[in-house]
Amino acid sequence: MGAGTRAGSGYEVERITVDDVSDALRAEWYGLVGRQGAPANPFSSPLWVEHHYRTAVPDRAQQHLLLVRDGAGRLAGVAPFHEQVVGPARLPLGRRLVLAGYGRPGPLELPQVLAPVDPRGVHQAVVRATRDVPGVDWAELSMARDDAWFEPAWVEETTAAAPHSAHRAARACVVLPLEGGWDQVRAGFKRNLKESLRRSRNRLTRTGRDWSVRVLEGAEVDDAAVQRLFRLHAARAGFGGSTSTHPDAYADPAVREPLRALLPRLAGAKEASLTELVVDGDVVASQLALHAPGTAYVHSSGLDPAYWEFSAVTLLQAAVVQAAAERGDAFVNFSPGPNVAKMRWSERVHVQDDVAYATGSRASAVRYAAFSQLAALKQVRHAVAVARANSPRPAPGAPS
Repeated sequence: MGAGTRAGSGYEVERITVDDVSDALRAEWYGLVGRQGAPANPFSSPLWVEHHYRTAVPDRAQQHLLLVRDGAGRLAGVAPFHEQVVGPARLPLGRRLVLAGYGRPGPLELPQVLAPVDPRGVHQAVVRATRDVPGVDWAELSMARDDAWFEPAWVEETTAAAPHSAHRAARACVVLPLEGGWDQVRAGFKRNLKESLRRSRNRLTRTGRDWSVRVLEGAEVDDAAVQRLFRLHAARAGFGGSTSTHPDAYADPAVREPLRALLPRLAGAKEASLTELVVDGDVVASQLALHAPGTAYVHSSGLDPAYWEFSAVTLLQAAVVQAAAERGDAFVNFSPGPNVAKMRWSERVHVQDDVAYATGSRASAVRYAAFSQLAALKQVRHAVAVARANSPRPAPGAPS
């Protein structure tokens, strides 16, 4: 696809790289971010996307930052794609186009096309512009069900040898509606959540120590605060007294260091904050929250294991919910992956669907088929490993 390709639906799609993002374009981009309906995606911000390109995809030839403009030249969508080789290092299976944050570990958790005005038309234009990119075997994108649904006709309207599309996965986030303000939201909490919060406060008070919850915003989210989050996150991951696993997402410097540089910038733009539990002057727990229009997003947390029995992370998440409700947000998003801890807050989910598609050669279609089979096998192995790690451990000497 070349720059300025007419991709149907009355839209024109232009490919640029991160170096082409000007202040004027960034302002247009933020204008689209502000038009998102809740629950909005905090990762659609230019700060997240530009940082991802510069740190994870430094080769400009692999960057496909797509701008979708309407007939009047107005920005209608942003699709941050990049090329990625998949498969074993010694025997790569193919090359695909994926959105920023897709298919690799990292803090950018919700890849998505930014298309708040006309989601269906913009997604159609994006698919038409990416379904047959030279040198690429297939493309993949993630679509929120509230926005649009992938339509097979978007790849079937071609004379190519092997048009195809396939649903790959569903990405569900637990979301808590904030209707009626904090008092009404708190009154609607489930009984076990209310009890957990009550017990947390009472146990902290009975220690006789001075404790408080504080929120760091703007310049307060400095390098020291970010390093505290990482340190406590690693401590929580290393704690063996829990029935569930909490892997250290920042053990890899390639993941940790880019976020260390980015978080203060996000906080300066009012797109991130840290909520901390302080006991006798020491920070013993930390919760990262991201902010998008009408939405607070609960990201990663950290905890001193000595405070595990105090439900410190739950206490901090309640503070995030309260601040969001008092700010007038419509939702709190507890991030992808419903589990028991998240479902205590809400049983409502916001779902994105991952779809793969192409209109290339038969050889490319075969490469995609091989990749999808290998990916399915890896997903099963991962699911089994996680389930075993989270299963109750039998007592010593008990029959297995």
